[in-house]
Amino acid sequence: MNILLPDGDLRPSTRDRQRDELIAILESQSGTPSRRRRLLVPLAAVAAVVLVAAFGFVLRDSKPRVASAPAVEPLSAAEKAHLGQRCLVSYNLATSTGHAVLDGFRFVNPPSDAYVRTWVVGYGDGLWVNCGFNQAGAMVSGTAAASRLGLFNEVQAGGPGSGAYLKSVTRITVTPLGGEPVEAVLRNGFYYAPVRSVPASKAQTDSSPRPYVVRGYDATGNLVYTSAATEADRKAEQVACRADPTGRTYSLIGSERPLPAPKDCRPNLPWTWLPN
Repeated sequence: MNILLPDGDLRPSTRDRQRDELIAILESQSGTPSRRRRLLVPLAAVAAVVLVAAFGFVLRDSKPRVASAPAVEPLSAAEKAHLGQRCLVSYNLATSTGHAVLDGFRFVNPPSDAYVRTWVVGYGDGLWVNCGFNQAGAMVSGTAAASRLGLFNEVQAGGPGSGAYLKSVTRITVTPLGGEPVEAVLRNGFYYAPVRSVPASKAQTDSSPRPYVVRGYDATGNLVYTSAATEADRKAEQVACRADPTGRTYSLIGSERPLPAPKDCRPNLPWTWLPN
């Protein structure tokens, strides 16, 4: 899926209000490229944030053979600055407090059908963001995370082949529908796997499989996270609620419905890879 990106700068008050409500917004689970468009989130729904449930099939072998992570190479200073600026602008962070471009790399010899070839990571106003660019240089993917809010799950999927993860996770694979598991590169709390784009089925039922399966493993090789296997599993995740360290409650999808009290929601998990 694609994050709904803003077309231009917003007023500072609007941007700040959105940032508090939209931290950790993830990409659309469809994996279908979309054109940049304005964020469409009900700002009145202060108790809800739009997140994306991860997708996938049930894992049959919890300790599969470990393959090598894909090789990457750093971007040049000019490429990193240029693409990083585009990333920050897309998240309204180009003029934010402490904004910076922190990382930039590309996959070395990725598959010809890889959805994303190049990644940059930026920071501003307490929000860490990454942006993925395809072979034509178009920005097609993104993930956001903030230490002060944490993650909903041990692995929090963003766009196809990307997302955030906890420090306890040391290996992540992403399996496209009908394909083999693809090892992800883990860098500073974000993961990246050069997978192909798989759109969600247009005629979905509760038994429809999700386009991707995301799996996370700990240092001993134990499976600690598996994403939703079917459309029914995804719907079940969407009605769940979490509570951030400040006591605010969130759902997995933006909603006007009342949410339970923080004590009745599972606490967010600490995402502490990067500074507050």
